[in-house]
Amino acid sequence: MLQQAHTGTPGFLFPGRLPSRPRSPQTVNNYMKLRGLPGIGARNTAMMEVITDLPPIVVSDLFGVHPHTAYAWAHYAQDSWAEYLEAVQSTD
Repeated sequence: MLQQAHTGTPGFLFPGRLPSRPRSPQTVNNYMKLRGLPGIGARNTAMMEVITDLPPIVVSDLFGVHPHTAYAWAHYAQDSWAEYLEAVQSTD
């Protein structure tokens, strides 16, 4: 059962805690499973989508992943950034 913030309002998906004690990734994953929400599959789908829209180095900065990881995702998505690099070099 979801906890309620106030009478008459819907419950929170992830009930709050003190700001100094954030939830661990495993706890968030457990909450998601309890609610029937996708976990790692949704993350992977989102990463595949963003890596086809943005250069790997930008994805690395946005999501805090290592640049090599972002480039590996781009390679996995079979995405070529040759056009992007050409456009950047032509504006310099």
